[in-house]
Amino acid sequence: MLSAAGVSGVSGTAGPGRSYDPPLTVDLRGTPGSVSWRPVDIGPYTEPDAVALPCVVLADRAGCAEFAVLQDALHHLGVPSVRVDAETIASLRLSATVSATVGAGDANGVAGSTTGRPTGGGMCGVLDLDGRRIAPTVVWARHFSPRAMPATADAVETLLRAESWHALVRQLCSLAPASLPGNRPGRLEQLAGAARAGVRVPRTVVTTSPAEAAAAMDGPRVVVKVVEEHFVETEPGLLTGVFPEVAAREEVLRRPALDYPVIVQEYVEHDAELRVYHVAGALHAYAVGKRSPDSPWREEDEVTVTPVAAPPAAADAVRRLAGLWGMTYGAFDLLLRKDEVVFLEVNADGDWRWFEAKAGGHAVSTAAALATRTLHLAALGNAVPPAPLDLVDFLLLGARTAGSLR
Repeated sequence: MLSAAGVSGVSGTAGPGRSYDPPLTVDLRGTPGSVSWRPVDIGPYTEPDAVALPCVVLADRAGCAEFAVLQDALHHLGVPSVRVDAETIASLRLSATVSATVGAGDANGVAGSTTGRPTGGGMCGVLDLDGRRIAPTVVWARHFSPRAMPATADAVETLLRAESWHALVRQLCSLAPASLPGNRPGRLEQLAGAARAGVRVPRTVVTTSPAEAAAAMDGPRVVVKVVEEHFVETEPGLLTGVFPEVAAREEVLRRPALDYPVIVQEYVEHDAELRVYHVAGALHAYAVGKRSPDSPWREEDEVTVTPVAAPPAAADAVRRLAGLWGMTYGAFDLLLRKDEVVFLEVNADGDWRWFEAKAGGHAVSTAAALATRTLHLAALGNAVPPAPLDLVDFLLLGARTAGSLR
């Protein structure tokens, strides 16, 4: 879900199980990647017993603006960080020591709490990255897919390299004192969990026969969507969108069976659609106006995004579900129908800069920076008042928007 600069094939109708021409593609091939250190003067260590710098680790992919903005804000808040992307991570020189932390000046050389308390209370990795020694306090990985890593002529080597780096980042999230986004429930787990929690969800059938599922639905329209992500990466950096589709029930009744499962749902008539960002308990909501699910990619200028206060019922549902699934961060998509909230899905990697750019402001970026700083300080055993919101907002003036995913 990139900005229009990276999108091609904007006509046609995309949908799972349909033939469409042309497909919508996002081409990230050739997007420059990098390893970014803030502050930039974090120098290589020269002594074998050099103290490791407590540091936030951000892992995403080239072309995403969210972590570039977050890293700038963290720097101004005094939080060291390193940002790596899937496209260039294989160029890193890395060594990791995994051991229990015991506080400042411990046997691992971690510059931690001055109180002598454990830094994070558990296991952590001391990483040597390109000659710099760090101790991750917070690891946030998003859009960090092994499919994004460049291929070589050797298919086995390509797969081994991609899976190894992906496994390392995933496990660093478990070893660090804190990680985001938290758990990543799949769509079916989300729908079942929300229903059990008393939040309305659309009637849903998972099937290889959309026609049979549509026959069991009421109403003139149904929604067809994929079980997994809305983009398929056919080669590193080349993504093809397969978006949710609102279709006439009669048309879906004529579709042939598929050789893969899809989700078929009732279409819920509604008064408003909300995107609600949950960031460590803070909520920021936007009312979204669009003609179809793929409008943000195909007709970006026609989409409206307006910051709103989350209605109490929506706020309660989001906080309840985030707690149920153990999510520190999540982008929730909801429908409002009179006084009722309908849960559609939550994206653990949901982008926020595009929404901020459309609506104006930096509410989610501010919340992300404050939450990350709080987790970083907690890992060090420090408790200090958070920076004022207006200060963080000031630091984010002029934040980058290009390349943000939706």
